[in-house]
Amino acid sequence: MRSMIRYSDLVSYTKENHISWSTDLFDVLRKFFEQYSPQSSLSPTPLRQETIFPTEEFKEPEDGEYSIDDVLTLFSP
Repeated sequence: MRSMIRYSDLVSYTKENHISWSTDLFDVLRKFFEQYSPQSSLSPTPLRQETIFPTEEFKEPEDGEYSIDDVLTLFSP
């Protein structure tokens, strides 16, 4: 189980690395976690992902309002 990061750790990282407040937050977090989490000696296992294409082309509702059935149809295999 992973423990949550402490806010103070992130603030310290930001100060130590002289990160500007205008830096993209996701870039900061990505680099923080690369440093924060231990590197695994095992290579990550690729995930097998299947893409499901609908047999019929989905048409937007004429009035612009989606019903529950429209949403279910859109996300159903």
